[in-house]
Amino acid sequence: MRQSRKGALYLLLAAALLAGYILNLEKSRGQGKEEFPAVEWIRVQEKADVGVIEQELLEREQAKAAERLDFPNESEEKPMDKQSLRKRLGSAVIVGDSVAEGFLDYEFLESDSVIAEKGLRADSAAEEIKKALDLSPTQLFLSIGLNDLEYCRGDSERFVRYYRQRILEIREEYPELPIYINGILPILPEAVEKKAELGQAEAFNEALKQMCRELELTFIDSKDLLDGKEEWYQKDAIHLKAQFYPLWLNRMEETAGL
Repeated sequence: MRQSRKGALYLLLAAALLAGYILNLEKSRGQGKEEFPAVEWIRVQEKADVGVIEQELLEREQAKAAERLDFPNESEEKPMDKQSLRKRLGSAVIVGDSVAEGFLDYEFLESDSVIAEKGLRADSAAEEIKKALDLSPTQLFLSIGLNDLEYCRGDSERFVRYYRQRILEIREEYPELPIYINGILPILPEAVEKKAELGQAEAFNEALKQMCRELELTFIDSKDLLDGKEEWYQKDAIHLKAQFYPLWLNRMEETAGL
């Protein structure tokens, strides 16, 4: 970024020199004393403090970055700013693992909308689900499975067996509560190279889809949101940066008709 600001200053200086040369040439040819606004602006900038100019350039870059974060997909008809997303989510609650924690880490949602725990698995999620149910949600979104890939050693049937048990527990207490199942998000190859079990994400998702058909639940597939977006991943090639979360939340809301 420092290099780009220096480049802008060098271009400004070059433009000033060129304008001065042209102005002197026009005067030498006796073609009047008309001043040009652009030349006057360059003269003012030449006198300005370099630090002030650099600060202005930095503020413009930061403003553009913030705008891209708040509105990562301008083609969406619905507003994608944090306030609008929270309002549309309403009293729904998301339960998930460290990936879902991103909603809190990046301050897209607050703790009354997200119950997330690093390392959360289907077999151990009963306590977090209970916390979510105590909030009397109008809809419940589950995002579990990342940690199960390794814990279940690639055994998708074992994973679904635990997951099904959690669903039955919810239905026993809240039979009318709409439940939505988020698929496991794509994991980049470099992470799979370190832990082969992570390569079973698609097989686990297929098992989840089958479970949803049997239990009449809605499966939310968001993997297309990450197509060609490798730069949205953190260094571990598993967790995600802020740009993804508004799109993911919007997908959940649209699926639930919020």
